[in-house]
Amino acid sequence: MVDYSANSNRTPSGPANDTGASDAKAQHDAAAIARSQIRAQARAPKHRINRKALGRSMQAIDIFAGALLAVVGAIAISGGQPGAVPAGELFPIAGFAALLPLMLSALGLYRIEPRHAIIWRVTRAVIATASVGATMLIAGFGTAPQSVGILAIYCVVAVSAMTLVHLVYAGFIGHWAKAGRLARNIILVGATPNARKLILANQGSGTVNVVGYFDDRKSRAPTQLAVTHYLGTPDDLFNWSVLPDVDRVVLTVTPKAEERVKHLLEKLRALPQPVILLLDINGFNPETTSLDDIVGVHTARMSGHEENLGRQFMKRLQDVVFGSLLALVTLPVMALIALLVKLDSRGPALFVQKREGFNGRPIKVYKFRTMRHDPNAESKKLRQVELNDPRVTRIGGVLRKSSLDELPQLFNVLAGSMSLVGPRPHAYGMRTGGTETANLVAEYAHRHRVKPGITGWAQVNGSRGPLHTPEAARDRIKWDVEYISRAGFFFDLWIMLKTVPALLGDKLNVR
Repeated sequence: MVDYSANSNRTPSGPANDTGASDAKAQHDAAAIARSQIRAQARAPKHRINRKALGRSMQAIDIFAGALLAVVGAIAISGGQPGAVPAGELFPIAGFAALLPLMLSALGLYRIEPRHAIIWRVTRAVIATASVGATMLIAGFGTAPQSVGILAIYCVVAVSAMTLVHLVYAGFIGHWAKAGRLARNIILVGATPNARKLILANQGSGTVNVVGYFDDRKSRAPTQLAVTHYLGTPDDLFNWSVLPDVDRVVLTVTPKAEERVKHLLEKLRALPQPVILLLDINGFNPETTSLDDIVGVHTARMSGHEENLGRQFMKRLQDVVFGSLLALVTLPVMALIALLVKLDSRGPALFVQKREGFNGRPIKVYKFRTMRHDPNAESKKLRQVELNDPRVTRIGGVLRKSSLDELPQLFNVLAGSMSLVGPRPHAYGMRTGGTETANLVAEYAHRHRVKPGITGWAQVNGSRGPLHTPEAARDRIKWDVEYISRAGFFFDLWIMLKTVPALLGDKLNVR
């Protein structure tokens, strides 16, 4: 149990306690500085591997390997003429290739579980491949009894080959799990006794990395929960530099504190990461519960979208294909623009700026330079472009009005830091009417749940260029959030088709 009473702040009353009050303030300030230092030192492992993507990749390799084995088997049986193989002999070979991935999937071989031992995974692979091989051999007795001998050899070779493949998989998975590359980075919000037990029970499992914990009750929060440090209040969480590397946020609270739970959920919904609610209820045994299972339960999510690898694959394919074609077509135009920019004013042709990308991670965005070159621009306070802005060059004004200055972002798309369609990437600390834009709209961080884009639903609906009023900021976020909920291949195509007419017909926005 965590003793909260030791951390309660009780200020003595009376004039004789002025010194005590000063000491208490000094201790409070020292604690705040210490928390800030701990927060700055906290690290979340990077270069991790997406488990779902790894499982799908393994399945794709197995399908290819099964098809390759079927072709080799057909060639072996036909004596070099696969087209002459009788249907009765081809059936067991083709059946093995078709049935094996299904059997492997049924036994959970494509579900990556870092906590499972290598021998456990290999055993299941042997059972799956051997059972499919035996089934196809039995089928061969009925469809091609004259070729049972060669079919038996084929089944033994195919089973051995696929078992070896999964032995290699198991070795890599074990190595990556040990290195922590398959672990999810999570943070806890709330310091309950069961949260402490849960951290201890999952320590060293290699499945999750609890980076730290936050609690809104600053005066009652222990400086350390099990082996995890207190990093501050939920407000500190939003400005935490490590946040982009966090995969899940777990809210651990007791069901009795209904108002507190509601307040925290409303606050945390603005995060780009999925938020998972874990209630301390009777019968919940944290010492036998896998924290990895908790953060993977879809029904526990209070916000955020489930990963859709099929959609992500199609989105990336769309970006690469259309992005490559657009880059090739516009390359001569970009070369001419670069020359004009250099001739128009001193300085580099390209302007590089750090902006917010997927999950709020910093990305470098490329544009043609449209303003007079200022070597110290990064150290100065961000200032949005205004009507008749003297900083904009002659060619820069033309580029901004036509949005041709955005063309180099096609290389951002090809590199994978941006998409063709998505919310526009905002600069860090961007302000609207003197207030940081992120503080004006509660759903602001939702726009970071997808990659930023060159064009987007907000842009084709008239929200382009700098934001100067809170209403304009809210409208843009509304369009961005709507895009995220509707994103898909054909919706993206529709936005791309509408982009050029929308830009050419826009005479109102300052760009």
